[in-house]
Amino acid sequence: MDRITRAYADSRYGQVHYRIVTPENPTSAIPLLCLHQTPGNGGDWAPVMPTLGSARIVIAADTPGYGMSSPPPEPARIEDFAGVMTQLMDDLAASGAIPAGAFDVMGYHTGSLIATELARTLPDRVRRAVLFGLAAYPAEARAEKLARLRDNFPVPERNLNHVNKLWDIMQSLMDPRMSAEELHVGMAECLRLGTRMPWAYISVYKYDFLAAMAAVSQPVLVMNPEDDLWEVTRATAALFPAGRRHDMPGVRHGVLSIEHDRVVAEITGFLDA
Repeated sequence: MDRITRAYADSRYGQVHYRIVTPENPTSAIPLLCLHQTPGNGGDWAPVMPTLGSARIVIAADTPGYGMSSPPPEPARIEDFAGVMTQLMDDLAASGAIPAGAFDVMGYHTGSLIATELARTLPDRVRRAVLFGLAAYPAEARAEKLARLRDNFPVPERNLNHVNKLWDIMQSLMDPRMSAEELHVGMAECLRLGTRMPWAYISVYKYDFLAAMAAVSQPVLVMNPEDDLWEVTRATAALFPAGRRHDMPGVRHGVLSIEHDRVVAEITGFLDA
């Protein structure tokens, strides 16, 4: 039986949708909040949630505007996303779904920025962070990526050029061991978002990730699959004062399912240290 359950909580934009796994037996481990990449949703964490959730409460939230979470009226800031997640954890604690107090965070690409912002602004609550890939670019590079954003993610048109463009991007980024079925399902989720599919990339490129990384004092495990952020992650991970980088050459997007056992072992070893 699927141990992942789903629910909604209020947010400043309407509602935030989340998945949650609760251990069958009592545990002293603190909760783990998981934050996905763009454009994805909390279901991206489904391959590892049941295993990690055998020893701790694991929550995977949909970023506002993605999955089933209500969208903001315009592209939000990373700081806004972090505020929504702070409220979610507060509300879950108030309802008794999770214990009040400290929690760990885990992010993937865009989620790594949100997790870092949570660690930076909540140093007494966020205990440890696990981050998959670091989109940590200087201001000039961020401005250039922002200016070219619609080249990669054109506005939907009747000729479906945007569909072909997205399919090409997905095939270039995904690990070849991922099935066509998995790519199809992921693409359908992306297309459902329409024009606002790349909004969170705007959030990413307007955020000074490099400065935020240097301000995080908590232990950080940087998981670095050989995907599109491989090189920049290798170049910048040392900016975390208490960071450690774990390279995963030879595996691209899809690492959570393809390398499930290896990923879970690294995460568990770090969180339980």
